[in-house]
Amino acid sequence: MNFLSWYDWITPTNPYAALLLGLISIFILAFIIWFQTKSWSTLFISLTTGVLVVLLGVAILTSIGWYN
Repeated sequence: MNFLSWYDWITPTNPYAALLLGLISIFILAFIIWFQTKSWSTLFISLTTGVLVVLLGVAILTSIGWYN
């Protein structure tokens, strides 16, 4: 994990760190949503939506040169 710095949780410095930290936070939030609702469909909807938002966000930020 040579791409990850201690301050990447504040502002990710490369797309790999953004993906890793975004996916970790999405999994935590999806578990909290499942724990509150006990509904598997809600879990999968929130997990799918979160992963798509993270991937789209990293793609947009990479395309405009945020990580350069």
